[in-house]
Amino acid sequence: MAEESTGKRRLTPEDIYEIALVSDAQISPDGQRVAYVRTVLDRERNDYRSSIWLVDVAGGEPVRFTTADARDSFPRWSPRGDWLAFLSNRSGKDQVWLIHLVGGEAQQLTRFPEPVTYFAWSPDGTTLAVVTKAETAEPPEKEPEPETDVVRITRIRYRSDGTPGFLDDKRSHLWCVPVDGGRPWQVTSGDFDDSWPAWSPGGHEIAFVSNRTPDREYNTVSEIWAVRASGGEPRPLATGDAAYFFKPVWSPDGTALAFTGHREPFAGSSRNHQLWTVAAGGGEPASLTAALDRSVEDEVLTDTAASSKPGPIWSPDGRWIYVQVSDQGNVHLYRVPAGGGEPQLIVGGRRRVLDFSLSADGSRIACTVSEPLNPCDIIVCSADGSDERRLTRVNEDFFATVELSEPEEVWLPSASEDRRPIHAWIMKPIGFREGVRYPLVLEIHGGPHAMYGNVYFHEFQLLAAQGYVVLYTNPRGSQGYGQQFLSCTRGAWGEADMPDLMGAVDAVIERGYVDSNRLGVTGGSYGGFMTNWVIGHTDRFKAAVTQRCVSNLASFYGTSDIGFHFGEHEIGGTPWEQPELYRRLSPLTYAPQMKTPLLILHSEQDYRCPIEQAEQLFVWLKKLGRTVEFVRFPDESHGLSRSGKPKHRVERLQHILRWFAEHL
Repeated sequence: MAEESTGKRRLTPEDIYEIALVSDAQISPDGQRVAYVRTVLDRERNDYRSSIWLVDVAGGEPVRFTTADARDSFPRWSPRGDWLAFLSNRSGKDQVWLIHLVGGEAQQLTRFPEPVTYFAWSPDGTTLAVVTKAETAEPPEKEPEPETDVVRITRIRYRSDGTPGFLDDKRSHLWCVPVDGGRPWQVTSGDFDDSWPAWSPGGHEIAFVSNRTPDREYNTVSEIWAVRASGGEPRPLATGDAAYFFKPVWSPDGTALAFTGHREPFAGSSRNHQLWTVAAGGGEPASLTAALDRSVEDEVLTDTAASSKPGPIWSPDGRWIYVQVSDQGNVHLYRVPAGGGEPQLIVGGRRRVLDFSLSADGSRIACTVSEPLNPCDIIVCSADGSDERRLTRVNEDFFATVELSEPEEVWLPSASEDRRPIHAWIMKPIGFREGVRYPLVLEIHGGPHAMYGNVYFHEFQLLAAQGYVVLYTNPRGSQGYGQQFLSCTRGAWGEADMPDLMGAVDAVIERGYVDSNRLGVTGGSYGGFMTNWVIGHTDRFKAAVTQRCVSNLASFYGTSDIGFHFGEHEIGGTPWEQPELYRRLSPLTYAPQMKTPLLILHSEQDYRCPIEQAEQLFVWLKKLGRTVEFVRFPDESHGLSRSGKPKHRVERLQHILRWFAEHL
């Protein structure tokens, strides 16, 4: 549709300042209200601000509930629904604050030396189980250490993307904090990281996630344990070297626990996460969703969303367990029979359910949802999915002023021998006219085991606004299409999925509105790897932008915060065991064949795909006399496109548009 026929303007990079994000929809115990987080970008401070809002389930205008000039998040109702606890950095670091439902000033509850990362109300509402790295409520005085700026490292896990600098020796543990202001007590201790506390119905025990295996420094095991709320020795619930379990929650009668995960720790996201149960006394876990052949996690990627990554929730009668399911570009809400049986779809459609919560009686559900033309809103429905209503229209006024491209959902044949149909989306450029051939930009997702889907993606809409056909696909290795499809790229990065990408490009060209001499390609993380791989194996693309990329798998193994275990599983062995495989699958090997003008975007503090990956590629291509440019973003991590400083996010988009404009 042409711009002039609608009276709307075209999207710009700066429009990210106009988009508000809502997330973490928490329905009150009585089912009458929903608390949620509203996040905005602060242009003046080059930062983010978030606050807690309330909206009545019956309808009406949402009301801002917390008013501090800070980042408020993670609202959680007390069991009786008279208090909201939430996290806020208004005192400098994230701590737990309390505010009464009738309003008034919020009160700071916790004052730990380190930030609080998670908390959970006890069933009687008197205590919070809190996760923080503080070792004691009042750390004892220590002998001053000699002044030095030299860093001594003894652990293989000494950095983590998103955490500036180096990791310290402190560990995350559980604490109990009385809501009446009494003295907190430490529940877990030792050289372990403990997280995700979940109270038993009687309030006597707390289940939690931990890796307590002897070889925990080198493995990725994640176990379920339980400990008395008063403290003591934890007991195992679902543990061992094959455990990769998360997000425990007790059944209403306290006889079992549900959790998500799988039994191949090193596989990470290349295995479908399943829903499991285990007896409260421990034992052999049972999977409830093995036959579903889909991940019970939110696996969709976007640059415009805030997700709280919720865990499973039991219905109050113990018959059902509610979970998210990633399926062919959508994230839906299902309920699974606790005793086994066919899962039931509750919230479906062409969209992504980012999070959800249930009222105390189980009759109502609140969700945050995202759709192709709408980043996020809060909905409410009955427990069976009926009577769905939208409670917010957060960005309706803004999007009424700009022209968006409606993605066309298609299945396109792969160029591989099997010609397998590949799920894809096509955005036509704003102002599209029949008979005109447009430049095309192929977007490649990261992961590698994630998926594109039916969500709003600002970068894609921006490219469409600038006159490009935008093609994005879920090639082999993507989530949402079954375990066999998901595992295809293990040991075959680039080799297994490039035919899917090129087949999709050819299929769109055959539609007659793409100029085959003006093809661009871009992607981030594994998508950056694939951008490098593609231009090392074909000259068909006239411009490329590689973002937060991988170019040398051998050095990635030793410099990435996950390289030493991720590489072993994804590639198949270590660089010294499989040197030829690492060489063959590294895009840098094919740098002499790269002729496409390349823009390299990378963050200085990216510890996931370290900037040395970009540096190597840049130097090789410069020495080869290629057209290449390197843009470095200071004080940013791997998540620049989603959560970086707003100014840098805008500049990143501007550089992408500039490069394609110059070369396409």
